[in-house]
Amino acid sequence: RVGIATTTPNYTLHVNGGIGATDVYVTGISTVVENFHVGTGGTIFSVDAITGIGSVGVGTASPAYLLDVRSPVSTGQTALYVYGDMRVTGDINLDDITLDDASVQDLTVTQTANINGTLNVTGITTLSSSGGITTTGGDLYVGGDLYVLDDIVYDEVTGRNINITGVTTLGTVQI
Repeated sequence: RVGIATTTPNYTLHVNGGIGATDVYVTGISTVVENFHVGTGGTIFSVDAITGIGSVGVGTASPAYLLDVRSPVSTGQTALYVYGDMRVTGDINLDDITLDDASVQDLTVTQTANINGTLNVTGITTLSSSGGITTTGGDLYVGGDLYVLDDIVYDEVTGRNINITGVTTLGTVQI
């Protein structure tokens, strides 16, 4: 055993103090007992082993989460890229989201949803089942039957083959 700055080396090479090295190659299993930092102060890559949970930081020396990725990204840059499938079993909290192609099962929107383009919905669609208001600023096209449970309030109606059944009160009828 060789000791540098120690008279009681515990390893084959025991250095008590900092080491400066260039082009270090490690083969086999290596153990870092405490923190591991790459970059000045660990600003590029950091493993925090002292907290007991082994947090990994990319772009931060102080990871706040198990995997904490931080990057000063702007338009055209990507902070995190996943090649292949990704499965998340917990919640995802997003500030903004852009999807190129998505298939969603059981989607609940609790705030305003702005859709710029076409929204194709198959199956049963319920709008404002809790009594809210659904507004469309343009035309609403229904390709099949339209069933309305409660009253319809309208300003003007144009139709073809209108069949009215049940009790009906008409104010003015022009034929």
